[in-house]
Amino acid sequence: MVWLWTSIIIFLTSLIFSLLTAPKEIFWNMEALYLPSVLIDVLRDGGSLRAWSFAPTPYFFPDLPIVFIFGYISENIFRTLTLYAIFQTSLLAYLLGKFIRAMEPKMPRPQSYVFSLLTLSFLFLVAEKFPLLYFLYFPSVHISAFLTTLWIWPFLKREKVPKYSVFPLLALLTVSDRILILELYLPTLFSWARRYGRWGISFPLITVRFFATGLIGFGLHSLIKIFLTINSPNKLSTLESISHWWSDFFAAILSLKLSGIFLLFSILAGILCLRKGKESGHSYGFLGYFQLSLCFLPPLLGLYSGENSLKYSLPAIVMVPVLFGILPSIKNQNYLSHSRNFAFLGLIFGLGTFAAFGEGISQIRDPRESIRPPETVCVDEWKEKDSFVFVLSEPRKARRILAYSEKKVLAYPIDFSTLEGSYSVSNKEWFLFPPEGPIAVLPEGLGESRIKSFYGEPSRILNCESGNAKIWVYEDNAKIRDYLQRPVQKTK
Repeated sequence: MVWLWTSIIIFLTSLIFSLLTAPKEIFWNMEALYLPSVLIDVLRDGGSLRAWSFAPTPYFFPDLPIVFIFGYISENIFRTLTLYAIFQTSLLAYLLGKFIRAMEPKMPRPQSYVFSLLTLSFLFLVAEKFPLLYFLYFPSVHISAFLTTLWIWPFLKREKVPKYSVFPLLALLTVSDRILILELYLPTLFSWARRYGRWGISFPLITVRFFATGLIGFGLHSLIKIFLTINSPNKLSTLESISHWWSDFFAAILSLKLSGIFLLFSILAGILCLRKGKESGHSYGFLGYFQLSLCFLPPLLGLYSGENSLKYSLPAIVMVPVLFGILPSIKNQNYLSHSRNFAFLGLIFGLGTFAAFGEGISQIRDPRESIRPPETVCVDEWKEKDSFVFVLSEPRKARRILAYSEKKVLAYPIDFSTLEGSYSVSNKEWFLFPPEGPIAVLPEGLGESRIKSFYGEPSRILNCESGNAKIWVYEDNAKIRDYLQRPVQKTK
């Protein structure tokens, strides 16, 4: 129990340190602010879910209700995201411990949780050098699908699933995030085929219910598209996607970037798991297919467009320290357990010391410090002094203003190329029925000369007190309103 309580303390310390030293920009991420924006519009501003154009993965469950609960408790977006990070990573530690126990039944139960806690502590400290790991903290970035996989596999391995509780939840989770086909259904199919027979004749009895649940989830996802607008994912051609993936991977390996190193070890771990699965049970076979599916299928399906697309492979990356801690197993399990513990403790304390005292010392942020983006501060300052009714900006800034504005300023995203309303992940009614009155435009990121050629000369220009940003206000805004409504009218 000493190891368990020590690892819990290290886990919480590492998590808090990581959150307090993380750059502010991670709390301004568009994907992290997606669900808070939906809730702000629907609950605060009276918007309609039917009018929303949702992301390709809608994250209706469990992300949306959890964000609502934490938002209701904290009444602040930054605190909401912080609470969510603590909750999600704690749940990840618990489920990862259960998953490790399913992989290695001989491992003592407390030791599996020690291993999961120390693994995540190591990843928290690495996140500063590998910012993709910050996605572990936030909603609407496919982490709930990873948690689902960790939760359901121990049931599937034992072939005993409480059908009246687990399968309905699994159907809801599949509706919410279809990436489960890569993370759960496909690896399970391959691992069962490898163990029981290629054609499924000898598959376990739960096979029918399990895959029927997946089909129900996908069917419900298609059904809700009748009532709600859910966008299709932006895909590249397979060759273009593979080209991006390979060039990024090769460049990261040559420059010794952590993204390339972790991805390389993810692939290697998948291959080793498939080899070990022949002698150590089909959990390793499942993990082998899990690793390789998440590494290779995103580029093959056209989902990889840049380094940020590694988010699809993030669960495989998280499993790297777990697998390389377990794969070199030896007969003396207790000796191996303590070896892993001391190895992780050395890594954690080394990283912590380097972060606290090394070159480029991490700056610990005051928890009471304002986390609001500068454009939000500027808009809020001028909202008290000027009469504009809403703001137009490029999509990232619009999402930040809507989420963080203390003056409840409405911010509409506009397309960079056409300066028309961008409603792909927003409310169509914003553009069809905009409030009457002067309209403000944030020209940064859109091009001042282009704005003038499309919208005309502004009535006045407001200078932000902090920085060089400006706000252009248009009293005569008939042209702007026409540009806002054009893309919505085209789809009618």
